[in-house]
Amino acid sequence: MIRINDDWVIDVDEHNYILKRDMHIETVRKDGRQEHVYKVEGYFSSPQKALKAFGEEIVRDRLKAAEMGLADAVRTIQDTYEEWQRVVEEAMKGAEDE
Repeated sequence: MIRINDDWVIDVDEHNYILKRDMHIETVRKDGRQEHVYKVEGYFSSPQKALKAFGEEIVRDRLKAAEMGLADAVRTIQDTYEEWQRVVEEAMKGAEDE
């Protein structure tokens, strides 16, 4: 599992990269084991596509959060994608430094 930030992860299985929202909830399974709750937001064929979807989800969340005019919406979209780009670039830089 790849943790993007406190609220998002990309899980990996044999066939997909799965974008999940961390719901910050712990439940107890029938067998008594604790389980962390995630909401699946999509299945993707590459980590790049999952990261792109992550950026789109953040934009959608911010646009849903408030009513705004077109100019404010465009500014929100631009700011969010710039923030997303910084997160990805920092992660890539950190990987290169290792």
